[in-house]
Amino acid sequence: MTTPHEVLNQECDAPSLAPVPNAVNWSIFRRRGDAELHADRIQLGPGHALIGGHGHDSIGDYWWVGVRVESLAQWGSKQAINKRGRLGD
Repeated sequence: MTTPHEVLNQECDAPSLAPVPNAVNWSIFRRRGDAELHADRIQLGPGHALIGGHGHDSIGDYWWVGVRVESLAQWGSKQAINKRGRLGD
């Protein structure tokens, strides 16, 4: 069985830098432990999957955790996509 923390092992830029299909919610953290804590608290609904990864920018390492849905149409308006901690904001 995989753990929520395993998504953080993959090198993958945050969706605000490299779009991830059907990503609707993500948060960026500077410490892996904070990302792990956040991942543990995410409650997924039917058709939702935990996504995440780690990357590096001009400040240093970062980890991100988010949610991908099967269908953006079922999610609702694209305006409802929540991007917390986007790089460059």
